[in-house]
Order: sequence, then structure tokens, then C-alpha cells
Amino acid sequence: MSPWWIVAAYVVQVVGEMCLSPVGLSYVTKVAPVRWASLLMATWFLATALGNKLAGTLAELAPSMPSAPFFLITVATSFGGALLLLLLVPAIRRMTAGAAH
Repeated sequence: MSPWWIVAAYVVQVVGEMCLSPVGLSYVTKVAPVRWASLLMATWFLATALGNKLAGTLAELAPSMPSAPFFLITVATSFGGALLLLLLVPAIRRMTAGAAH
């Protein structure tokens, strides 16, 4: 397999992070109470750190697992997170109704 797949994966990941992080941080500062803005921004970065830790733990399991269950875990957690966020959209819209869009 060509090593360019690794380069392409990193490029996609970096571009995704560069698109998501500023938008997420902007949204947090827009909807957070002024007193809690810095705490909630720190929570954003803590969530990123926990995600990286989880990815590292999963990578440690990779050599001891067959490839199909390993990738199934990745796909299932991605779809689970997407479903959870989709279910939370109405509640988030209600909570942020007063914030300027």
C-alpha cells in the first residue's frame, strides 16, 4: 500500500480539525454565560483530550484484535455519537434560542 494514504488521512484530519475547532469555540463563547465562558472553553479542550486518549487506548488494542471488530468499534462509536447529537438538536436549539445566530 502506498504511504500517500497516510498523508491523505492526516490532511483530511487536519482540515476537519481546522474547520471544526474555530466554529465550536465560537459557538461555546456565543452561548455560554459570560462568567462560565472560559470554563466551558476548557471543557471543549478537555473533550478533545479525552477523545485523543480514547483513540490511543483503542490503538493499543489493535494488535490483539482481529481487524473486523476493531474497525466495527470505530464505526459504531462514530454512528452512536452522530445519533446522540442528532437526538440532542431540538434540546440544544431550545437552550440556545436567545443567542444570536
